[in-house]
Amino acid sequence: MKYKLLLFAYIIVSFALFLYSYTQVDLNLTLSRMSAWQTIQKAFQHIGYFQRPLSTAIYLGIVAALFLLYGATLVMIRRRGISESQLWKVLLGVTAVLVLSYPAFSADMFNYMFTAKTVLIYHKSPYAVLPIQFSGVEPWITFMRWVHLPSAYTPIWIALTLLPYILGFGYFLLIMWNMKLMVAGFYLAAVWGVGKILERTDKKNMVLGMAILGLNPLIMIESLVSAHNDIAMMAIAVLAMYLFILHKRFASWVAMAISAAMKLITVFLVPVYFLGFRRGLALGAMSIGLVVVLLQPNREFLPWYFVWIVPFVALLPNKPVFTVLASGFSLGLLLRYVPYLYLGHWNAPVPTIKWWVTVVTPMIFLIGFYVFSLLGRFTSKR
Repeated sequence: MKYKLLLFAYIIVSFALFLYSYTQVDLNLTLSRMSAWQTIQKAFQHIGYFQRPLSTAIYLGIVAALFLLYGATLVMIRRRGISESQLWKVLLGVTAVLVLSYPAFSADMFNYMFTAKTVLIYHKSPYAVLPIQFSGVEPWITFMRWVHLPSAYTPIWIALTLLPYILGFGYFLLIMWNMKLMVAGFYLAAVWGVGKILERTDKKNMVLGMAILGLNPLIMIESLVSAHNDIAMMAIAVLAMYLFILHKRFASWVAMAISAAMKLITVFLVPVYFLGFRRGLALGAMSIGLVVVLLQPNREFLPWYFVWIVPFVALLPNKPVFTVLASGFSLGLLLRYVPYLYLGHWNAPVPTIKWWVTVVTPMIFLIGFYVFSLLGRFTSKR
C-alpha cells in the first residue's frame, strides 16, 4: 500500500513539474501553430512571466515535494520496503512524464537542436559558422542563447543529435522530444550502471544506490526536464567503471575515452585505472575535477555540474553522510533558479542570493544529519 501511494505521488508531482515547465516557454517561441495550443501556451506563459510570485511558489512546492518523496523513498528502501522492480516502475513512470516536458531551466537543448540542423539542413560545420549568421532566415535564433559563439559541443555529441533531429521530420516539438528521449535513455542507463556496479561491490545496498541517483531531484530536473548532456557523459563513465570491474580493460578504456570525448571532465577518472577501482576514489577524483572547473576565472557553479558527482555518491550508499551532503547541494543548486523565477533577471542581488543558497543549504543538511545522529545515539543509550 505504501509503495502504491509513493508511485502515485511521484506520478502526480512529475505531472505537476511537466505542466510547470511550460510556464517557462520563451516568449519568442511558438511551439505549435494550432490556435488551441497557442491559447494554452499563452496562459501558461502568463503565470511564468507575469505572475512571478505564483510561479516561484509553485516551483518551490514542486521541489519540496520531490525532496520529501526522495527522503521517504530512501527510508523505505533501507527498510527493505521497495524492490528493484518496484523502483524501476517509479523511474520509468517519472521518465515517461518528464520526457515530454519543456526544457524550462536551460536553453542548451535548443543549441543541441540547432547544431544538428546546421549539419543536416545548412550543410555547414557548427565550428565554422555562428548561429547569428543565420539571422533573417532562421526563426530559432530569436529564442536561442549564445548565438554569437560557434558550437561548444564535441563532434561525438553532435553526431548523437543527428538521428533525433532526422526522426523529428522537421517538426520542432517532435525534434525536441526526440532529443529529450535520447537524454532520458542515458539517464536510465546511468541508473542501470550504478546498479550493476553495486551488484558486484555492495549488493545489499544496490537498490538504495540506484534510487540515490535516479530519484535525486536535481538529477531528475537537469536530466529529464532540462535534458543536459552531462548525464550522457556520466552514463558512459559509469559503464566504463563497470567494464573495469569485469576486467574488460580495453572496453573500459574505450568507454572512458568516449565519455571524455563527450565532455572532458571525466579525464579526472583516469587515476582510478592506475590506483585500482575504489568507489571512494572515483568520487574523490570527480570532486577534484569539479573544484578545478569552479576555480577557473568567472566560472559559475551551474546546477547541472553536480550531475558529475551524484553517480559516484550513489556508488557509496552505505555512507549516508555523502547522500545527505549531496542532497543538500542538490537542493541548494535548485534554489539558484528561484531569484530569477521571482525577479525575472540575473542582476544584483541575484548573484549574492545564489551564492548563499548554494553554500548554506548543504551546511544545514550536514548539521541536521549530525544532530539527528547524536540524538539517536543518546536515545539508544538511555
